[in-house]
Amino acid sequence: MLRKQQIIFGILIASGIALIVAAALINNDDQPDLALSIPGVEGLIPERDDEVLQQQRVGIDLEPEYRLVEMTISADARCARPVVVTEHVRRVEGLQQFIYQPSAGRPVEALAPDQNCVVATIEKISAPGRLTDIEWVFTVS
Repeated sequence: MLRKQQIIFGILIASGIALIVAAALINNDDQPDLALSIPGVEGLIPERDDEVLQQQRVGIDLEPEYRLVEMTISADARCARPVVVTEHVRRVEGLQQFIYQPSAGRPVEALAPDQNCVVATIEKISAPGRLTDIEWVFTVS
């Protein structure tokens, strides 16, 4: 009887370890973007670490009580050479999305090959002057 209990206990331990490993592997691929934990941010366009085309739209999706103050796009992963695109950002009514579309005659006509960095500065409408920067990098192929 004691031997049977030891075998069952061993099976339960091995099953528990296997479940923990499986959960870690499954959950590792679906990590939510850290920017989504910042108050006011519902999404990034494109998402952090996405691979996109040169004419991809760039933007941020905000909660209704927030607004975009400034947006810059840099042709590197360090945000070292920011180009202000705020004047050319379109607000999508009802969705609270702020979108920049690269095109001819605009400050950024096409996204740079390789990595690009975006910095969006937002503020809560009821708390003017309290600014939050959201920075993310994506790759252009």
